[in-house]
Amino acid sequence: MVNKKSQNSGMNDEMLDSVGQQAVRKIVQALPEDSLSMAWRSSLNERLVVAVAQKQKKKRMAWIVRPALGLSLATVFALIVMFQPSWRRSMATPDRGIESAIMSDHHNSVLLNDVGNAGLNANEVTSEANPEDPDDDMWSDADAQSL
Repeated sequence: MVNKKSQNSGMNDEMLDSVGQQAVRKIVQALPEDSLSMAWRSSLNERLVVAVAQKQKKKRMAWIVRPALGLSLATVFALIVMFQPSWRRSMATPDRGIESAIMSDHHNSVLLNDVGNAGLNANEVTSEANPEDPDDDMWSDADAQSL
């Protein structure tokens, strides 16, 4: 069994020894060597220093501007939410007669009173002090026979 790594390196060696690669190698070796002048290197260094300084200045400005921009956007959003009257919807009451409004309000207040309290009126409560059933006196025999 042949290892895949050795197969790949064998293929690479064959490709590097091909006729086309040999021709490219000769062309590259025939190119003249250019030595860079000190003036060119100096001008390159000056441009690099300027570029780095500009980049650092942009980073510093972004470090200041981004939080300020975020804070201003949050403030604008908060002001819009607080002072936008169309977002707050009041409950519209239907236009009904005064009589039905009074009866409905009374009914609601009675329900709330029953739920909020014990649900019994003071005259409906029996206790040791009042052993009589309050319903005993309310009905007569005639009322019971009419049912």
